[in-house]
Amino acid sequence: MSDDPINAGTQVKQRQARRVVGLLALVVSVVVGLLAWVVRPPAIPAPSPGEILAGDVLVTWSEATRIRAFGLESLHPFDIGKMDRMAAHLVDQGLLGWSDFAVGTEPDRAALEQVHTPSYLDSLTDPAVLSTAIEVKLPGFLGAETLDARVLRPFRLGVGGTIVAARHAASGGLGINLAGGYHHAQPTLGHGFCLYNDVAVAVAMLRAEGFDGTVLIVDTDAHQGDGNHAAFATDPRVVTYSVHQGELFPYPKVPGDLDRPLLGGTGDAEFLEVLDADLRGLVEAHEPDLMVHVAGADVLSDDPLAGLALSPEGLTARDALVQGHARSAGAGLLYVLGGGYGPSAAAAQGASIAAMIRAAQESAGL
Repeated sequence: MSDDPINAGTQVKQRQARRVVGLLALVVSVVVGLLAWVVRPPAIPAPSPGEILAGDVLVTWSEATRIRAFGLESLHPFDIGKMDRMAAHLVDQGLLGWSDFAVGTEPDRAALEQVHTPSYLDSLTDPAVLSTAIEVKLPGFLGAETLDARVLRPFRLGVGGTIVAARHAASGGLGINLAGGYHHAQPTLGHGFCLYNDVAVAVAMLRAEGFDGTVLIVDTDAHQGDGNHAAFATDPRVVTYSVHQGELFPYPKVPGDLDRPLLGGTGDAEFLEVLDADLRGLVEAHEPDLMVHVAGADVLSDDPLAGLALSPEGLTARDALVQGHARSAGAGLLYVLGGGYGPSAAAAQGASIAAMIRAAQESAGL
């Protein structure tokens, strides 16, 4: 070791500098790794046919239907994690295993163009158009590839789940998609957090595959199903019914085959009475082969975007009522989520879906 105090001091400083450089390199490496993880597009799940449960029930779900726009999606009141918690509830109840969920593929452009115009589909890569449709401001610097991977693809995968569930329902079973219900998406317009009309695309796919039966869409979301009304306005084989709170979005309303606007504050008894009476008339008049239930949980009394007053028990009774009418008609039933923004939405709808699965099994004598 040198006795030169100047040389020794220099060596100490050099060692300190090397430590600082090493620490900075480590920090940069960690930051770069985190950024790479953040910006990496979410994985596309492998398709799976799932397991047909006792009672002829098929449930579709995938984590990939959750929007991952760098946290910006949390600025919308929709509970992005609702679907995942409902899937976990069904597993906790012993009704499904994690490998039992069916996973659909995202529909291609040709399938989407069965419902939506090419110009509308092209417009969705514009951050301004997309921001308006999902009601969240997306920065202009996000490129088309990023927007597609993190916003558009999850919606398309939700459509794919509805297609899988619809095929099962068209065969006479109960098909449940723990996503979908994008009932505000019109052929030329996306709004109300809806980009693609999953029900309309699924019906178009069924038609292409040979299904020619009558479809009855039962929309019990708190907001009118304007997208389904628009998509099927000229299709006599699809009957659209919406029972909703009359003074809410969308504006203007699109007329359907039967609209039933309700006043804010409507609770369980009145809601169920109206729904039951309307379904009796619709089923008798149209004898549907397939019923579709757009089952929004925003009818619950704690929903911040609506003013209806259903209880969790009332929501379960609503879903059971639609299921019962489908069973009585001999029709398959497709169930999709729709809206739901309150603190009790996930738990209430998860419990209702569990009750539907048990009811299907009991009806089959299981």
